[in-house]
Amino acid sequence: MKDWDYRQIRKRSWDTAFKKGVGPWWTLVVVGALFAFLGAANAAQTAGVNVADQVAGLENTVSVSNIEILKEHVLNLPVFARFPFLNSELALTLIDALTKSYSWVIQLFGANAAYFKRNPGEVIWFLLATAVLSLLLRFFIQNASLIGRERFLMENRMQEKVKIRRILAPYHRKDLLHLIWVGFCYHGSVLLWSLTIVGGIYKAYQYAMVPYLQAENPQISWKDAKKLSADMTNGYKWNMFLTQLSYIYILVLKAVPVVGLLVALPLEYQLNTEFYFVLREKEIDKRFFIEPGFDGLPYVENREAKAPLYLLDDLVDDIVIDTEYSLTDLIAIFFSFCFAGWCWEVLLHLMQNHELVNRGTLYGPWLPIYGCGGTAIIFFLNRYKNDPGKLFFMIVGLCGVLEYAASLILDFIYNASYWDYKEMFLNLNGRICFAGLLLFGIGGMFGIYIAGPKIREMMRSLPRKRQIVICAVLVTLFVADLICVALFGFNSGAGVGGGI
Repeated sequence: MKDWDYRQIRKRSWDTAFKKGVGPWWTLVVVGALFAFLGAANAAQTAGVNVADQVAGLENTVSVSNIEILKEHVLNLPVFARFPFLNSELALTLIDALTKSYSWVIQLFGANAAYFKRNPGEVIWFLLATAVLSLLLRFFIQNASLIGRERFLMENRMQEKVKIRRILAPYHRKDLLHLIWVGFCYHGSVLLWSLTIVGGIYKAYQYAMVPYLQAENPQISWKDAKKLSADMTNGYKWNMFLTQLSYIYILVLKAVPVVGLLVALPLEYQLNTEFYFVLREKEIDKRFFIEPGFDGLPYVENREAKAPLYLLDDLVDDIVIDTEYSLTDLIAIFFSFCFAGWCWEVLLHLMQNHELVNRGTLYGPWLPIYGCGGTAIIFFLNRYKNDPGKLFFMIVGLCGVLEYAASLILDFIYNASYWDYKEMFLNLNGRICFAGLLLFGIGGMFGIYIAGPKIREMMRSLPRKRQIVICAVLVTLFVADLICVALFGFNSGAGVGGGI
């Protein structure tokens, strides 16, 4: 092959994108649409996604009355009365910016007007949390996710069919933080250089190989990656530009919604990937190239070859599933915790109010939130039982998410409140509190080390058929209770709705 053969580069990228078969082309389209939806693409590439949002009604204007409710809540916050030097106008400006950037949050919670008026502070909290998470997603996780995309494209060049899940291949636990850091350095460097315009274009080409280098070698440092990328592109930046320019119709098709995703994006992806392999070949002696599976000819020129073996294993295969508990064990654990939670709530109310009532949201003697929490703890966290300190904090975090989500769903969908911790120390919107989470942490540890193993031991002391019959009866009764709730509503008798 010549040092830089325009025709062969163009042919390889075209054949890889469109002549490998219907399946591979569709996988490129799916991956392109996924990253466009996540915002990890330029504005032109996301045009089709934006049109879909408009058709689905996700671009509707936010209700002015809802925004006024939020502003009124902000102005009535005690902090402005206590500290007059704080500028309330700044807070109102922030509300305007958030409601404009994350209008879907207002639309979602505004679907229940009663909830929106009851909880404007919680809506503001979700707006702020969404803004922070979006920032983290864009500058850390999203930038690093592009490495997974490049890995998929590199493998797509070398074999006939690549599973879409290979976009997760670089994200092994030991490399994740390093990938995020190097990706942040790469995108941050290109962004800063772009402020100089000419320098930005030059550095964009000079550092263009960094994501591909990370995709092949997730442990490569930012210093080594940028130096190797500079060496690879040295003397070839102009060639890269002219080759892209020769595909000028790609740039035209990008402006056409849907067509850009179906045609332009797959071809552009594979063209840029072909650049990497051409430049990789001239630097093949460098020790940073670790994947021998990328050393041969592309699949379109070597269709008889077997799929190469990659050193970077599939992340899905690397995930360990805890099989210590069977399905019948987990069902028994679920109902045991449901009943234990119901007994706890009933006895607590009896001691505090001298009144025996059904404290459950359902009609039977069970509280699903306790069952879901206990089962989730054992199913997801049992593998960490050899590290009690880490396990305790993970239990507290998991229970906090479950309890908050359950309270929010009941409040938003059913306008119901079954517990309120607003008078408790260190509470979050009255849905979770410090004391409750500590109790959940202690209870979760009890479940991992004592209750779970004991329930499993009791179940396995019975014949297998009897285990199945017991679980089937319990599930049938529970489903019947859910049907009653669907017909008659949640239990709302005396004593229901109090908190700890």
